[in-house]
Amino acid sequence: MRRSLRTKLDQLGPGALSRLEPVGFDSNRMRRVLPPLQTLIAFEAAARLQSFTMAASELNLTQPAVSQQVKLLEQRLGVKLFRRRNNTILLTEQGEQFAEDVSEALSSISESVQNLSPGEGRTTLTVSLLPSFASTWFAARSHRFLNANPLVDLITLSTVAKTGFGQEDADVAIRWGPGGSTDVYEECLFGEKHILVASKQTSDMLGEITCIGDLKGQPFFHDTNNSEWREVIAANGGDPTDFEKGAYFGDSSATVNAILYGRGVGVVRDVIAQHLLATGDLVQLPFEPVTGPFSYYFLCPERRVEQPRVQAFLSWLRKEAQGA
Repeated sequence: MRRSLRTKLDQLGPGALSRLEPVGFDSNRMRRVLPPLQTLIAFEAAARLQSFTMAASELNLTQPAVSQQVKLLEQRLGVKLFRRRNNTILLTEQGEQFAEDVSEALSSISESVQNLSPGEGRTTLTVSLLPSFASTWFAARSHRFLNANPLVDLITLSTVAKTGFGQEDADVAIRWGPGGSTDVYEECLFGEKHILVASKQTSDMLGEITCIGDLKGQPFFHDTNNSEWREVIAANGGDPTDFEKGAYFGDSSATVNAILYGRGVGVVRDVIAQHLLATGDLVQLPFEPVTGPFSYYFLCPERRVEQPRVQAFLSWLRKEAQGA
């Protein structure tokens, strides 16, 4: 029976199997015990996004189509991968483990395809960045990478979420923190200092500054992501309580812009403000900085670090880090 079916399919031409699979014909049954690829792709997206609707949007399918693909996969495996409650879905214990395996497998296939691409062809690199870093330090320098690597297109993902490096996720990431990430390649790029700054106009208005007390009464802008501003004030002989009033921002780049346009002063991370210090739009006031507890790190999966596009990006980062 199987030989007869195989003969008939051969008579239909080499594309017969691919044409039949979308309508439910599972050619894998004739080869090995593997679910259809489309069911795995739908499951991976739904598991990662925890939503059939969001998975459908990402895959350019309808929500019922994604739900049906997952149902077919569950029937094929004989296990429940999701618990469905009202309009939400939750992975079962077996689903969680299978999701990790499928994500890793699809990512590996994607990387293999990338590695097979001709060396002279165009390629892309997706980089996950913190929003404040992406809009300041990275944005001011990314053109230098593109000029040096004209065949690599950069895609940046600005997010504070932890990067999982899964299917449809970032290839590499730059993160700010204490370091010590596990199960990935990690390389420290540079540390940072917390400095007291003002806009050029504010600095000119203040004139000669001899002590921290000369700044009393000036609008003070705070970054709620850190409390090092207190240490900077105290390290320079001031009382932090004298500078508690003012505006507070939850984004470091917003704090920098507030100082730039708000005719006030504030403590910022030098990495975030470097591009404005270089142009003279911001001025570092004559006070001692405080070294921050965190650094910036390059992260990527170990299996990906030797890829030419990743090596090109990492080499560029090292060069920029030396300049920083």
